[in-house]
Amino acid sequence: MNIVFIMADQLAAASLGCYGSGVASTPVLDALAERGLRFDRCYATSPVCSPSRATFLTGRSPSIHGVIWNNFQHPRDMPSYAHVLQQHGYHTGGFGKFHDAPMTVPLKENVKYLGFDESVISDDTRWGAYTDWIKTEHPEHYETAIAFCRPYPPLCEAMTEAECQRDALQKKRAEILLPLQKASGFSAMYTSPLPPEIHQSRFITNSALDYMQGRMDAKNEQPFFCLVSYVDPHDPYDPPEPYASMFDPDDMPDPIPATWPADNCATLEKCRQDFGFDAISENLPMIRKLRSLFHGSLKLLDEQVGRIVDFLEANDLTDDTMIIFTTDHGEMLGDHQLLSKGYKPYDSAIRCPLLVSGPGIKPNVSNELVCTLDFFPSICDFANVPADLRPPLEGKTFAGECRGETKEEKWDDVLVAFNLMQTIVSGDGFRLTLFDGDPCGQLFDLNKDPDEQRNLFNDSDYTDKKVTCLVALAAAQNRPALIPQYRNLPVVDGKRTCSDGPEKLHLTEKFPDFDLKK
Repeated sequence: MNIVFIMADQLAAASLGCYGSGVASTPVLDALAERGLRFDRCYATSPVCSPSRATFLTGRSPSIHGVIWNNFQHPRDMPSYAHVLQQHGYHTGGFGKFHDAPMTVPLKENVKYLGFDESVISDDTRWGAYTDWIKTEHPEHYETAIAFCRPYPPLCEAMTEAECQRDALQKKRAEILLPLQKASGFSAMYTSPLPPEIHQSRFITNSALDYMQGRMDAKNEQPFFCLVSYVDPHDPYDPPEPYASMFDPDDMPDPIPATWPADNCATLEKCRQDFGFDAISENLPMIRKLRSLFHGSLKLLDEQVGRIVDFLEANDLTDDTMIIFTTDHGEMLGDHQLLSKGYKPYDSAIRCPLLVSGPGIKPNVSNELVCTLDFFPSICDFANVPADLRPPLEGKTFAGECRGETKEEKWDDVLVAFNLMQTIVSGDGFRLTLFDGDPCGQLFDLNKDPDEQRNLFNDSDYTDKKVTCLVALAAAQNRPALIPQYRNLPVVDGKRTCSDGPEKLHLTEKFPDFDLKK
């Protein structure tokens, strides 16, 4: 069984047509949902890029893998799902965004240390393989392209003048990018002047298709795993034409109103200032324009997913390939007067699309709780990796449910955490959030109030439910520590093992060793 794992970046479930967006920006993804299983309650364990991606890779919570913020290094002493697949006979490829290291240092040439046999890295900064490709294949667009690279000063300090192009970068930003930002009225939204044929999402797709074609040309029976990790539709909201004008701002759904200001929530007031968004957070025409650009980027991404689906169909791979689509976290997109992600516990930021399509998958919709922790064991199940060939994991597989089986292990609740924000989403549809150092708390009944307009935190009629959720939150915060860590497993007779406590060293399980030094 081949596995193609497609990840968008910063995409709320509610932004897809199949989840009720009302915008025709995702016909390919909607078709995948129609013929596969759509999960309606998939939550990011952390609504920020690096922490979430580290959880995907390791199957462990941020409190265990240690990536609690962007620009932290992913752990080198914890095996990834790619390591497991390699040991089980898979050839592994990864293309696009990994976000596994600080953006203040140059990108690695490959990610063999994460278990990927082949890889092409293209991250938020846009430096590296992507700009090298433009310079070689489309030199007439190179100087324009570098104007849209992120000029992190520490990154330049780590590079030579020739590598950094710092003078050229600053000059081109002043000539090309800054006028676009000024004309738009908001620095994070504008139309890219680059042609769509050399867009970053297309480059990532090209790399993935080249890899899969290479596996076809190898003419062996080895199954492949292909991660296709896009940077879109992450901010800045900058699609090229014709996508930038593909959707009329007046046709965009209005943002969900903000009710949190009445609660005097200092944390969310600070969040509203991200990107200087507070200057336009109540400007409806600007929000509609931003949303139209976002959906333009999403349409471009959707078409790239279509290229992958077309490749699989053209090469008779659909009967032997599982397609998984999700994202690292959501995007507020002006809902509740907030933008992007982070300390924003609303549905738009924490609920993610999850679509699974492939052989044996029965078309259906699931209302079971799923979270980022569940992808590692599910991928292993799709690949038929026995449980004793996996490291200790926290998640619960959703592979059986995809095949129409009754889900045996279910979440009673899932934890969504990011430093100052701790959130619990309960199985019966409540969401409770605490903000560190901020007396403002939130409790919403998502069944009766899906737009999260009525905060029940201080409503005496819901005191019992609040206490129940607080107890669940405390238990969920402790759960990750109850699962052994691969890095600390004792080695007996050359095998990593797990004992049942300090008093007895009765060895109950054995785990494989992984080569983590590549």
